[in-house]
This record gives sequence, C-alpha cells and structure tokens, in this order.
Amino acid sequence: MDIAIHLGAHCTDEDLILKTLSDNQELMQKHSVAIPPAGKARPAIRKALQSGGNLVPGMGNPLIADLLDKITADRLVLSYEGFLGVYAKVLSGASIYEGAGQRAQMLRDLFPGHTVEFFLGIRNPATFIPAIFEASSVDNFKSFIEGHDLSQVTWSEPVAALRAACPDVPLTIWCNEDLPLIWPDVLRIISGVEAEMTGEDAILRQIMTPGGFMRLKGYLRDNPAKGLPTWRKVVTAFLGKYADEAAVAPDIDLPGWTDEIIAGLSDLYEADIARLKAMGDVTFIAP
Repeated sequence: MDIAIHLGAHCTDEDLILKTLSDNQELMQKHSVAIPPAGKARPAIRKALQSGGNLVPGMGNPLIADLLDKITADRLVLSYEGFLGVYAKVLSGASIYEGAGQRAQMLRDLFPGHTVEFFLGIRNPATFIPAIFEASSVDNFKSFIEGHDLSQVTWSEPVAALRAACPDVPLTIWCNEDLPLIWPDVLRIISGVEAEMTGEDAILRQIMTPGGFMRLKGYLRDNPAKGLPTWRKVVTAFLGKYADEAAVAPDIDLPGWTDEIIAGLSDLYEADIARLKAMGDVTFIAP
C-alpha cells in the first residue's frame, strides 16, 4: 500500500487538503484511496508513536487496520500540521523543526513493508513566524522570538535532516504562496488521482474579492480551461484584477517586526527556495 503523509507545515493548510479530498469521497473510493477522518487518524497515530511498537513487514499492522476501518484501499492519505512538532516547539531549537528528521523517521517506521511518501508546504518566515505566534499560547512576541537568530531560519535545514533520516522516502515540497496556482496539482499529487475535483478553487475563494471570484467562476463555466496550464493563465489574469490584498498580504502589527526584518527574511526565503529546488532528491511543485 502507498502511504501519503502530508507533514504540514503549521499555518499553511488548516486541514484544507484533508477537507477537500474528503469532499471528493466518491472519486477517492473509485480510485481506491482512503482518507481517514482527522478525529480518528490522529489519535491512532499518536497512540502508535507513543507505544513504539516493533512492527514487522508482512505481519498484520494494527494501525493500518484501525485507519482503514474495514475498508480496502491501495493508497492511504494522512495529513496533520503537527507531524513535525507542536506549535511551542517549532522555534525551540537552533533551527525551525529541529526534530524533523527524527519525527519523520518515526512516522515512516509505523508502516514497514509499505511505500511511504512525504509532502510538505513551506512558507516565508516573514509571515510564518508571526502566524505561529498568533496560533500559539504565548502572549509576548518578544519572548517568543527571543534567543533565535532570524537570519538562520531556513527550510533547507529541516528538509536536509528529513532527507538524511529517510533517504528512501520521496519528498514533495511547495511554497504556500504559490497555492492559488498549484492547488489542483497538490490535490492530485497527494491523492494520486489525476482527475478534476470539487474544491479546486478553494484557495481562490479565500483570497479573491467575492465579486471577482464569481466573475472567475462564470468565465471558466463559459470557457472551460483545457488543462491546468491554461487554467493557471486564466487565474493569474483574474488575480491581477480581483485579489483581496488584505487576504494576500495582511498587515503584520507586532512589536519589532519591522519592514527591514520582513524584507531580509523574504530575501533569505528566496535563496532558500533556490537551495531546495537544487536538491536532487526533492520534488518541487511550482506554477
């Protein structure tokens, strides 16, 4: 069985992948893809990780049996933004997700004898760090970032640790900022289903003005796009006119988070993306 594990990261998904694929349940079943509900999958995985069970390839896997719940499937999709660490631990070490390699290895080892794949969405640290703070239980932003060298906040470091720990597991990465143009690609690659799905416009609905979104829907209804490249061209044109700036680039009003810091982290992010794309053992989804 293929096990597709979406690792997060935090504040890049909010379970939208899981929700969208679940909304296409009939299509998933037709292609033998199982999407266990989060309320069932996450406690089961947490329990399995805590027990540290010594699973052997070829023997019955109680976790898979629990996740499938008496249905049969060729592919199992799991998604949780906390797979690489909880909110409080994202910035706890010298880099983000300091334990990424170890946690990924533990996840892989829950499924011996099966083909595991990892998927990861990344985000500009200039917006990622404030979003993590807002989602955490910490009250003071200064204390939240205190002791961390922001110039060292890169994604390539935890990704390198993940690759070193699980060199046998394919890893696919994308930028959260690109999601409006690659959302259908992400859904198809994670599910393994090459077909049009309900909810392929979910990201666009979030970042466009209501009137602009309805105009886009009407245009695509009257002029169906022949393939994703054409769809992206149409969407790009409509985003140029009808993007909701408050949703696309929200103001960050936190003490000490200056325009200079935002610009510096953004430049660092661009260089980091280039490093990730240059990695020979990583698949990068881009528009």
